[in-house]
Amino acid sequence: MRELSHEIERAIVFSDGNTLDFEHLEASAGGRSPAPVRADDWFNPDFTFPAEGFLIEEAINRLIQHALKQTGQNVSAAARLLGVSRDYLRYRLFGKQSGKTGD
Repeated sequence: MRELSHEIERAIVFSDGNTLDFEHLEASAGGRSPAPVRADDWFNPDFTFPAEGFLIEEAINRLIQHALKQTGQNVSAAARLLGVSRDYLRYRLFGKQSGKTGD
């Protein structure tokens, strides 16, 4: 977090305009190449967040559904894949839909 803060400060100091764009951050990085992507990294480094915003809840739900599909709808196995408890996954799947508050 501290490194990001320093990069943003550097970009602000060296920018010419009134706005700060990603290009300013790239320029302030001094031409450093990005860290290599690991073979087991699932995140697409070319992903660009949409201008209208990003719904993290939707992303979480999509990850859960993908894990369930991969495990043949086995909640326990999907929870293990996602590194969360079965109870957390069951809450995300069923608790929020029925309006339960944690019986």
